[in-house]
Amino acid sequence: MGHRDKPKQARERATDILEKWRARGKEDHTAIAEEQDHDQQDDFLPLNLPLDRYDFDLAEFPLFRFYKNRLATREREPLVYTDTITGRDGEQVVREWKVYPSVFGFGGSSTQTLLYDLLQLYIEQGARERYIYFGTLRALFQRQGNRNPSRRDYERMRRDIDILRSCDFQGKNAFWDGKRRAYIDMHWRLFGTVCYAKEEPYGIVGELPSGALEVSDVLQQVARTRGFFALGFTSQFFRDLKPLEKRLALYLAKKFLSQKLHRRFVDDLAKALPIEAAQPFHVRMILKETAHGLLDKHFPLLASFALEQSPRDSRWLAAFHRKARPKFDAPLPRAAARALAPNLAFLVDRIVEATGDAKSRAWWEQCAQTLGHGGVDRALGQLRGACETQHVKRRGALLTKIFQDLACERGVTIH
Repeated sequence: MGHRDKPKQARERATDILEKWRARGKEDHTAIAEEQDHDQQDDFLPLNLPLDRYDFDLAEFPLFRFYKNRLATREREPLVYTDTITGRDGEQVVREWKVYPSVFGFGGSSTQTLLYDLLQLYIEQGARERYIYFGTLRALFQRQGNRNPSRRDYERMRRDIDILRSCDFQGKNAFWDGKRRAYIDMHWRLFGTVCYAKEEPYGIVGELPSGALEVSDVLQQVARTRGFFALGFTSQFFRDLKPLEKRLALYLAKKFLSQKLHRRFVDDLAKALPIEAAQPFHVRMILKETAHGLLDKHFPLLASFALEQSPRDSRWLAAFHRKARPKFDAPLPRAAARALAPNLAFLVDRIVEATGDAKSRAWWEQCAQTLGHGGVDRALGQLRGACETQHVKRRGALLTKIFQDLACERGVTIH
């Protein structure tokens, strides 16, 4: 059979393979024997915070380059990450992930921050739709605390979005499919089409709140199956970190889900972050400064950090001791959108605050119950964008129109 399968059967097989890969759990494969994985329950209490979330793989893979003085020969080379998986008959197989740059390169600090904010926005909107509705670029800047972005800021953000859209992920031996007795290679991207709206044909003045970024099929399926894990910190804490501190915080948040002590050879960890220094001593110095930076800023998951040499071969090891771990609750709900709102009254309060119309509270309750957390977030974002670009006399009437348009788009009725 194989190559003679009918087109429909071939599609079904491909879909089965994709879903199997996307639904992988949060296993923490280790490439080196000296990296110790402690799976047993610990004595630390889970953190009880309003936690941001992130994807398991994106927290571990190298995606960006942070050094302006990096070697020119490395500029177009892919970032490479390797670990091991359990394959046929329990054998250990090297898995290799490569990230190829976009036509604009890999991106750096601002690209990393933008990806973080886009993922949080996607999660806030329910992580159920095909698009992330960011409204306007100005709304994204405000989310980052930038109230007065310059023209150069706008140009950089558009460039960062294009970088995120066009970076290419390639996985060799991505996973072992036991049913088909095959190792699976995969190539994919995070995002697709991006749409901006504006009143005038030129310039950045007059943005309309209709901006949207298409989420790739792979990332959509990850959100629906495996979900995103709780990081243990908030957007505000993340924004206050330096670029490499942000990267290390994401990496450790993922590792600390299952490990009390995370140990890894420094040269391998440098490839995962990445730290691209010419001399090993400089790599250790940068890593030490970064880890101590997290400790100085009271990173809630990290208790201590140390550099030590392996007694076997004198290679340097980085040791991170966990202080606490966030409560790993279930992935985002997958049922109706209304189930995404844990507290309907909270959503209604936000609507009343945005419109100043408390008399229509019963109507707002119906809108929130029908459209859910994601729909309300999207509508309020459009309302804010409209108020920023024009004078709105009746905010309640405009929001009602937005809600009705969203309901029509989804094929539902607000009663």
